[in-house]
Amino acid sequence: MPGRNSNLIPPQRIGIMGGSFDPIHIGHLKVAEAARTAMKLQKVIFVTAHCPPHKSPEQLSPVQHRHAMVELAVKDMPRFEPSCIEAELSCPTYAGDTIRYYKQAMGNAGELFFITGFDALLTISNWDQSRTYPGICRFVAAVRPGCDVEKIKKRIPVDFLSHVTILEEPYLSISSTDIRSRVKAHRSIEGMVPEAVQQYIFSNNLYLN
Repeated sequence: MPGRNSNLIPPQRIGIMGGSFDPIHIGHLKVAEAARTAMKLQKVIFVTAHCPPHKSPEQLSPVQHRHAMVELAVKDMPRFEPSCIEAELSCPTYAGDTIRYYKQAMGNAGELFFITGFDALLTISNWDQSRTYPGICRFVAAVRPGCDVEKIKKRIPVDFLSHVTILEEPYLSISSTDIRSRVKAHRSIEGMVPEAVQQYIFSNNLYLN
């Protein structure tokens, strides 16, 4: 992908956390840190999705706002890195292209981990060229504590099962949808997003319409 720069120096263990981040919230950060610790990752790169195929552009805030909030959320976290590499691409944008880009940048000696929620993992067989992913990266799927892990593993496509690590994360109860609804209703989002993100939302009058 032309125009993309990378500071990756193989061999490394790198996590990619892609998402709409509309807005990024504490749950995203907690899942990323849990994955970083569990998988011994050098860093986690937060890739703001430009226009994912399962959402229309009208459903999302402008990518510039969403990426700015990601930058604010991780600015004091040296193991977390924001990336807007998808913003320069035409719609729709696919996670698979991002995965392949970072894998190529890392080289064969590096290990790549794609961090996502379990529900998103279940749709992975519908992702663009998804059958090639297991040869490129591993997956870290977050679930709420108390889930029957063995039972939910049976729902994962067989092609992916040996490439998936399940992590329990209590902060999955926080959702971007709920945050947007709260802002629109003038309800508190204290503790749901980093303070800098909260200030950005209010300063830019996001989610009021």
